[in-house]
Amino acid sequence: MKRKYLVSLFILILLTLITSCGKDENEKKEEPKEQTVYVYYVALEGTELTGKPIGCNDLLVREEKNIVVERSPLEAALNELVTSTPKGELKNFIKGPQLMLVQVTIANGIADVYLKGDFNISGVCDIPRIQEQLSETAKQFSDLKKVNFYINDQTLDDYLSVAKVSF
Repeated sequence: MKRKYLVSLFILILLTLITSCGKDENEKKEEPKEQTVYVYYVALEGTELTGKPIGCNDLLVREEKNIVVERSPLEAALNELVTSTPKGELKNFIKGPQLMLVQVTIANGIADVYLKGDFNISGVCDIPRIQEQLSETAKQFSDLKKVNFYINDQTLDDYLSVAKVSF
């Protein structure tokens, strides 16, 4: 009788261990939360808006957005930039055929941002507009030391330098 009890107890402990394997306390999924971030758009030369001067006498203007953050604030802000259409004088040059944010990885303060698709680049002035919109949107997160941008498996700089040659 005592032996049956010990065997049953052993089986119960074993089953408990097996079912609890893979359930790491640190794996608790965080609920998405709303956060205020800045998304940067371009106001073309001649605007009366205020912002940071960039190439071709344009201004980079920040717009405050309340967005839902599921993974990281950087990913949420960049996704907002890729999918948003600003109003009025503000323009978004982070647009193009099937342009989408694929992935953002962050390790040791370095973020790698992967985009897929193409930008609508209609002139040499669009290049600093694209660079500045992405860069300033990413710079607001002080926990990041560096952000690398990639599009279609090449660096953003390489991608834009090819586009620049065609103008």
